[in-house]
Amino acid sequence: MHILESYALQNDLKIDKALLYEKFFPLAVDKYITIDTSSMNTSAMSYDHWQLVVDIIRPRVEAEGIQIVQLGEKNCIPLTGCYMAIGQCNFNQKAYVVKNSLLHLSSNNQSSHIASHFNKKSVVLFPYNCYISQFKPYWSSPENLEILQGTSSTERPSYNPSESPKSINTITPEEVAEKALRFLNIDTFKAQYRTLRIGSSFHRPRIESNLSHLLDAKKLGMSSLIMRMDLNFNEEVLVKQLQSCPCSIITNRPLNDFIINNYHKQIVELVYYITDDHDPEFIKKAKSKSITFLLRTRKDQQSIPDLKLDYFDFGMIQPVPEKSKNDFIELKDKNNLYYKSKHFIIHDNQFYPCTAALNRLKQGSPTMDHEPQEVIDDPIFWEEEEHFHFFEKIG
Repeated sequence: MHILESYALQNDLKIDKALLYEKFFPLAVDKYITIDTSSMNTSAMSYDHWQLVVDIIRPRVEAEGIQIVQLGEKNCIPLTGCYMAIGQCNFNQKAYVVKNSLLHLSSNNQSSHIASHFNKKSVVLFPYNCYISQFKPYWSSPENLEILQGTSSTERPSYNPSESPKSINTITPEEVAEKALRFLNIDTFKAQYRTLRIGSSFHRPRIESNLSHLLDAKKLGMSSLIMRMDLNFNEEVLVKQLQSCPCSIITNRPLNDFIINNYHKQIVELVYYITDDHDPEFIKKAKSKSITFLLRTRKDQQSIPDLKLDYFDFGMIQPVPEKSKNDFIELKDKNNLYYKSKHFIIHDNQFYPCTAALNRLKQGSPTMDHEPQEVIDDPIFWEEEEHFHFFEKIG
């Protein structure tokens, strides 16, 4: 039973259509669809792959003279390629914008029910933490509503508002895009790739430097940079970069005392990979300067107890286990695998989509935009899998 019907039954009330007051909101576009990325402060409702949906549908809807308007709360991440209205509409203005749209996309939030009131064509996303029949948009006719629900390993919905991992993210961008374009009678979408897995950090771009030259963080749209001293231990460039902007540092060798003493306030975080030639004194000095640090190691499990004794006063050591394709059920026994990355390492003005690609000086690009690349079957590649979108090529 729908929650609205349950409420009506308990209170001996009749269900009727709500009265919505629409308040004019100025838009510089006439023909548009809406995407509301708000989640009602419930993380389980927050779909992380809206940008991928926009990337698929945008060229196709723009060819028809249709724009994409993004609605949402002030804290919503702006989507590239959309007309921005996030944090600008109150409830009544949102009703006006949604009513005049050709199509509405959202998770099961406030605007999905506004769209239902107007019986707008809608694609609504649900996590697997509830029964759809209880919470689906109530006033939509069946032909104007497409509902997509994520999957979970649990047999029954958990009703957990803070799922981890989020089941809503198992809905692939291609599924959402296909439903949306079908409602718009646009049939130009023919998928060349099928999503198999999207890493948990794919929606957060990560830029690292191989210290081949000085970088301008502002031009890259970043407040700080990640310096890969484990790939290129160049303290001279590191000093210049620390003078330019705050940096996080990944290293498997101790930094000299001059850097620790003079630039500790510019070090956002220090990640120290403990190898055979490790030095606890280095971490002791970093701690004395109040530098935030993480301790990691790729050494085998038998070696870790001895390391714990050396670093007992400094914190836990995070083991980094070796991974392979077979560790991921979606990828196991799959061939023809491709990936896109949001983890870039800059080397000689080229963007490399992962450490394994940089090690081979392969797949470099002048920008962060890149086509799907063939998977590199290497332990270092799989170590960074959380930043990748994995595909299987179709045909």
